[in-house]
Amino acid sequence: MTNSRISGFYNLSLEERRLRLMEASQLAPENLVPFTTGGLSPAAADHMIENVIGLYSLPLGIALNFQVNGRDVLVPMTLEEPSVVAGASFMAK
Repeated sequence: MTNSRISGFYNLSLEERRLRLMEASQLAPENLVPFTTGGLSPAAADHMIENVIGLYSLPLGIALNFQVNGRDVLVPMTLEEPSVVAGASFMAK
């Protein structure tokens, strides 16, 4: 990745954001499939931890504009609180 700034990312449709993410991070389309399907079946979850009773889904966003050790990175964030991803991206500018 050469630049973690993707201008107007928040204005793009969900599909357009996925395309820009693939371009920026050089991900193959199959790498994004888990993010479009939920990715985890109850059977798989039951083998991961004990006492599984179900699944809980949260949105996955990408915080932009971050540099770590001089290297641009996109930061995945899974949370339910509005404005956190936008705030983190803004502060990273």
